[in-house]
Amino acid sequence: MTQNLKIITLLSFVAMQTPILYAAPASNLYNTTFSILAYAKWQASTPKLCVVNQDNIAQQFKKHAPLHNKYDIQPIQSHEISKSNCQILIFSTLSAAQEQHTLNTQVRFPALSISLNNLECETGSAFCLYKKNDNYAFKVNMESLTQSQVHIDPRVLLLAKTSESNS
Repeated sequence: MTQNLKIITLLSFVAMQTPILYAAPASNLYNTTFSILAYAKWQASTPKLCVVNQDNIAQQFKKHAPLHNKYDIQPIQSHEISKSNCQILIFSTLSAAQEQHTLNTQVRFPALSISLNNLECETGSAFCLYKKNDNYAFKVNMESLTQSQVHIDPRVLLLAKTSESNS
C-alpha cells in the first residue's frame, strides 16, 4: 500500500468515527436535536430555529442550547410561518399530514424540519425524534430532507440507521 493510500485510509476512518462520538445517544430531545443540527450547513451564521405552537418548548430549547449557541430560537404560531424566515422548524403539535401541508404551502426553503411527535416519519418532517429506552433516537424522511434544501452531512444518516438497528 502506498503512503498516500495509507493516509487517505486513515483520514477516512477518523472522519467516519468523529460524528459518532459527537452524536452519542442523548437523554433528552434538545441534545438530540442540536446534535443533528451540528451536521447541517447553514447559509446564515445564526440560523433561526422556530418552535411551532409551543412557547414552553421554545424556552426549553433556549435553556438546553449548547454553550456555543449559534441559533436564534423563537416560538412561532403555525399561521405565521409563511411570513417568517425560519431555517429550522420544530413541530410538536401537528400531525404528519399537517406538517407536510405546512411544508408544502407555507415554508420558504431552505428550511429543515424536525418533528417531536411523528413516529412513522413517512411524511412531514425531515427528522423525527422519538424516545427509545432511556434515550432519544431519530428517523430520517429522505423526501422531506431533499425538499428542505439544507445540506446535511451524510454521516448523520448512518447515525439514524444505527439508532434504528439498536431497537
